[in-house]
Amino acid sequence: MPFVAAPNIIECQFRGTLDGQQVMNRIHVNVTGTPTEGDCATVAAAAAQWWLDNVQDLVVVTASLREVFCKSLEEENGPQASFTAGLPASGTIDLDGLPNNCALCVSLRTGLSGRSARGRWFWYGFADTQANGSTVVGGVRDSIDAAMTNLLAVIEALSALWVIVSFIHNGAPRAGGPVYFVVTNIVIIDDTIDSQRRRLPGRGN
Repeated sequence: MPFVAAPNIIECQFRGTLDGQQVMNRIHVNVTGTPTEGDCATVAAAAAQWWLDNVQDLVVVTASLREVFCKSLEEENGPQASFTAGLPASGTIDLDGLPNNCALCVSLRTGLSGRSARGRWFWYGFADTQANGSTVVGGVRDSIDAAMTNLLAVIEALSALWVIVSFIHNGAPRAGGPVYFVVTNIVIIDDTIDSQRRRLPGRGN
């Protein structure tokens, strides 16, 4: 779809690899003002440090973070910044990993109903010891939940808001522009590992 401006919003992309396959999660951050290059750099650096502090020890060595890329969505050719210092960084669990398509869906909740008012983060990089069949081991689930909750705290510490940006409603662009929903809670609905087929080797992100 053509570019649609989202004032005050920075898109933050966690770009990584899993066993050689490119993978990515992205979130949207409301900096409550027109984003600058400095804002993008600050968010990118904080996001990368969060990964090192909270994710690295929970994923296998074949999972890595290679870059955090942030860009303003306020204008099409707006400011951007990329954080790569000390990266790529790999997970620390030196065990056999589950196939690339295996991921746990973490639900991002805003306290409001409707699909537009919630988002998802796909956690990848599981060791085979972190799952029992198709189910994530309970202690691992708790650690993932804590890590994602810490990301919410990191964003709030920047005096910013983690938001879900909704551009479409009922299959059409929203009249008046996108609507923002503030993420207030992280929820893992079940322990079942999902299959993200696009993350199989050779299929893209």
